[in-house]
Amino acid sequence: MEPPMSSSILPADLLLEISARSDPVTLVRCAATCKVLRRQIADPAFLSQLRLRNADWFVPTLFRGLFIQNLREAEGEHPRFVVPGHSKEPSPEPLRSFLSKYTTLFEFYHPVLAARHGLVALRCDTTPESQPAGACVFNPMTGYIHFFGPPGIKAQSFVLLTGDGGGDGPYRLLAAELSPGHLKTQAFSPAEHPRLWQVIAETAVAPCPQDAALLHPPIVLQGDTHWLCRSVEYHFVLKFSHAQLQASVTKIDGHCGEVLRGRGPEELLLVSDGHARQPGLLVATGLDISLWTLSGSREGGAWSKQVLVQPESIRRPGQWSEQLELRWFGETSGYVFVRMSGAEGASQSWYFMLELAARRARGVCKIPPRDVLVFFPYEMDISYWRPNFTRRLHY
Repeated sequence: MEPPMSSSILPADLLLEISARSDPVTLVRCAATCKVLRRQIADPAFLSQLRLRNADWFVPTLFRGLFIQNLREAEGEHPRFVVPGHSKEPSPEPLRSFLSKYTTLFEFYHPVLAARHGLVALRCDTTPESQPAGACVFNPMTGYIHFFGPPGIKAQSFVLLTGDGGGDGPYRLLAAELSPGHLKTQAFSPAEHPRLWQVIAETAVAPCPQDAALLHPPIVLQGDTHWLCRSVEYHFVLKFSHAQLQASVTKIDGHCGEVLRGRGPEELLLVSDGHARQPGLLVATGLDISLWTLSGSREGGAWSKQVLVQPESIRRPGQWSEQLELRWFGETSGYVFVRMSGAEGASQSWYFMLELAARRARGVCKIPPRDVLVFFPYEMDISYWRPNFTRRLHY
């Protein structure tokens, strides 16, 4: 009888390197195998390095699913987290635990102000007595939630600025208001004060038409916030550095500027190229979706066009309208959520995901009824994740 073969054991550092090269779901499973590996993966230094390693390309698996909450008139209807293609399955942990603890959260706090790197900011108009009016920031992967009051400016847009460290901080929620010739901003950071917003700052913006307005949502590239702005005269991209309180303007002119005339805000969306260098602009014209990018310097560059989606590539069921709405862009996953309403004002909407890197519509999402109160996608960030391991992993 032959002696049993000796099993070789991979060193822990090699296992950690293999785990780091895998997708986020596999990484979670690796962390569940043993205490040593789990402790190393949960180390903030490792998660920070992991985030920087994946900072220059999209990771589609970081998209986790959709938060859905029906109108409060629906008795017993609690918030749900739906994974596209698995809508009949229960919400995965730890999202299910978070929703069961905050069953009325989306009844009072909506819509989404900003979402980035696993954190979500919501606004509230009316709240239960136990929660102050204003806003909240939460991370459903960790159970973190923080409530605070409204800003002192008439904010037109909000953006979450996150650091490179682990956990649920540090982060800042930045409120912005664009007025003729200047941008008014105010930041909230729980590290600075758990309830109060910081001092209002004003930054000169030139050129800036009198009727210019910020279009939501912005994107963040290398720590700087970029807004698409519109006026009667033209559209432009406003770049703002919160650290230096400096702003610059890139006018969208030429053929791209002509295409934008007459387009509604829901037909335009700023995106990144996955390399965090400069913004691109998605434009929906009927059932066509095109990507416009700026080549060369901001002053002397030209906007070039790439067609991403054409009508024949959209497999839509039934009769639907001939107009698309660009709803959301995931900075880390590279997904764009697109809405198509039913024909003649039908009560249903059809959503599909455009995978920006692959230039294709990846899948059809759940068709919600008209009475949906909250409907927004969610992508986690591995550097803001802390493992709460249970006996069953729902990934």
